[in-house]
Amino acid sequence: MKKITLGLSLVVLLFVSACGYHLPGRGNDLPEDIQTVFIEPFTNKTTEPFIENQLTNEVRDQFSRRRTLDVVANSDNADAVLSGVVESYRSRSVTYDKDDDITEYRVTMTVAAKLERINGEEVLWQGSVSWSDEFFASDDRAEQDFRESEAQDDVSRRLAQEVYNRMTDNF
Repeated sequence: MKKITLGLSLVVLLFVSACGYHLPGRGNDLPEDIQTVFIEPFTNKTTEPFIENQLTNEVRDQFSRRRTLDVVANSDNADAVLSGVVESYRSRSVTYDKDDDITEYRVTMTVAAKLERINGEEVLWQGSVSWSDEFFASDDRAEQDFRESEAQDDVSRRLAQEVYNRMTDNF
């Protein structure tokens, strides 16, 4: 009985390991000759000030942390250029209390990004990513602004992770 269970377990392990599943962000579907990347400052098509700076920094941090590609400070030293646009930003109410007062907001940001060879002749990856996060309302305007800023931080971090994962795993 133990031999049958062991044999069945080995067969299942073989099937699972052969299914192609892997953790996101661990692959590298980019061409082998792409070793360095220059990350252009993202542009902002929204009315929300400075969110493009935060997102650009988060994307740079993702690439630096993961080390799939070396991030360079000058496009002259790069094999590819990553550019992006914050296409939309929205903060809207999502929950209310019994008195019809807002208790929670949701921040949603959408970003389009593109990785091209330095000569611009080939787009290596292109995609659009959206992410949302909630934050609690406050009667204190400064506190509410702080909470929204924290939600923007979280959304920027998650968008940067998604851009990186999709680019390197070709999702």
